[in-house]
Amino acid sequence: MSSYEMLRREILARFEQVVPLAEQRKAEVTVDRLIGARERLLAGRLTVVVCGEFNRGKSSLLNALLNAPNLLPVNAFFATRLVCTIGRGEREEVWVTLRAAPGGQDERRRIRRDQIGEYAEQGTISSDADRATLLEISVPDERLAPGLLLVDTPGVGGIYYEHTQATKDFLPSADAVLFVASAQEPLSRYEVDFLTEAAHAVRGADNPDAMLFVLTKIDVVDDPDEFVDGMRARIAQVTGRDPAEVRILPVSSKAKVSGLALEDQRLIENSGFPELERALWTQLSRHRAKVLLGGALAEIDATVRVLLQPLDSEEIALRETSRKRIAELEERSEREADRLAELAAGAAPWRDGLRRDLAGLKTRLNERAEREFERIWQRAEDEYLDQREYQTGPERLAERLNGDLAMAVASVGEWGAKQAARLQRDAAARIGLELGAGVLGRLPPPGLVDLGGFGRLRRPVRTVTRREEAQFQTVRKEVVQERAAPSRAVRRVLGFLSGSRGAARYDAWLPPRIEIVEQVIEVRPERSWTEQVEGEIPERMFAERREALRERIRDGRRDQQRHIDAALRDVVSDFAADITAELDSRIQRELERIGDTLPRLRAASRSTAEQTAARLAELVADQRALRELRDGCAELVQQVLRLAGPDAPPGRLRDQPDPDGRPDGGAP
Repeated sequence: MSSYEMLRREILARFEQVVPLAEQRKAEVTVDRLIGARERLLAGRLTVVVCGEFNRGKSSLLNALLNAPNLLPVNAFFATRLVCTIGRGEREEVWVTLRAAPGGQDERRRIRRDQIGEYAEQGTISSDADRATLLEISVPDERLAPGLLLVDTPGVGGIYYEHTQATKDFLPSADAVLFVASAQEPLSRYEVDFLTEAAHAVRGADNPDAMLFVLTKIDVVDDPDEFVDGMRARIAQVTGRDPAEVRILPVSSKAKVSGLALEDQRLIENSGFPELERALWTQLSRHRAKVLLGGALAEIDATVRVLLQPLDSEEIALRETSRKRIAELEERSEREADRLAELAAGAAPWRDGLRRDLAGLKTRLNERAEREFERIWQRAEDEYLDQREYQTGPERLAERLNGDLAMAVASVGEWGAKQAARLQRDAAARIGLELGAGVLGRLPPPGLVDLGGFGRLRRPVRTVTRREEAQFQTVRKEVVQERAAPSRAVRRVLGFLSGSRGAARYDAWLPPRIEIVEQVIEVRPERSWTEQVEGEIPERMFAERREALRERIRDGRRDQQRHIDAALRDVVSDFAADITAELDSRIQRELERIGDTLPRLRAASRSTAEQTAARLAELVADQRALRELRDGCAELVQQVLRLAGPDAPPGRLRDQPDPDGRPDGGAP
């Protein structure tokens, strides 16, 4: 069992301990937050998208990685045509989603493993292949548990533009990207373009663990180190990363599969896959520890503090003999209750401050979106419109533009969500609440640029009459002539052969007469016909199409601007609602704590000596359970931090309070 899975189970066990304790105290908001955090941990998914240009060995790589050589179809000619997801299941299952006819519902159908190729590969003959939109595969592989989803995507840059579009559509949902290149050739133009977009479109793109680069077919290269160094420099240039952060892992899927078949451990080690597996699972464990484990554990830790603090305050009040000291504790709690009530009020100043911050974020989002989209529109006019493939087939240009726009929207939305999370943390710090970031909204996909009205630019066609002359051939034949009767002189010379016997002898000796005859025959008769012949497209037609497309693209740009403006307003409104709801929930949790503390203090001030002794005994048991839970969480915090890697802040997790009990950044 992996370290991540062991930690996950430990944290889930802590939820089972702390939820009943919160329910006993009737802390409804706290219970709701705990249940929500537990559900997020249970349903938490880390999506790893495997992508790259077509025929780079992505499917072979996944087969070798999962020790399942025949899982995904591998074909040197036909490329993968749709997205395939691979997750963990109790047994192997394969499901295909089929797009419904207009007005109907999509169909999800279970198929056999040997049918995967019928749906997954371009050029297959399955009657349902064109309707297939998604393949989902479950395998009983412990390394995929829990919530890790590997996604095999169609290649980018091939002749099938819908493949590139499918990959780009899926990329923004990725938590991490496994980019696959081939050692047989350097990065292509399509790969460079794709990497440029992907480098900042995926979630967590600024995290080195979010992108890993694999070089397949390394066994065909004479000098692998030189090739890897050159590719590292190129990727660093394209993505804007430090070359030291670009980790390239060379592998040979063929060697791994052969090693599995022959049970040859040396061959498996030399394939490069053991190092790839260590890097992949280690990086993903770090990423999952930060994304999934940290938030859940912080919620438990905060709950233990909320439940323990009223008990500690009651203990202090019971042990205090000075009425003045108890009154001070009550007064402090009442002031805190008043402060929290003001924070919860609709007119609280922090709400105005948050609105101003979000208005500033809206402006910055607009500026960033304008830069991102200006780059795309400018590239369309300066580069795409000059390419004949886009002029003759505008539907390809539309697919390229829509893919670029979707990636840009994902990039802007991801940046906006990070900025909104920072605003939430700042707002929480200003009002003395634990830091944290909830799940914030995202930008919707952009509206589609439609260039379908243009149709394809066809070559001019003219009718031509063709005539084919008759063809003749000279044939030579050998003709055997009858033998002539022997002359009298010959008979006289050969008189001793006279008679029937002599004639036979003569016939056998005399050679036959052969004559060569030439004859002219007609092989193919004369014929004529008419046919349609394509000519070259005149440059004038290309120029006219280019200008017409330019006008349509500019119209699309104006439409997109209106769409993006509306989308940005909506997403900032969502940010405001999400942040406000999260901070209000935290305020209510603190109010529950104060609401639990004050009655205990007031009861302690009226308690007799006998009642105090009995109550202190009860408190010891209640406090012990919570302190043991807190100490266990502290140990889990350290384990999560170790799993998260050296870049995690030492000894602290999001939402974890300072040792003196104050929320991080809060007021005393």
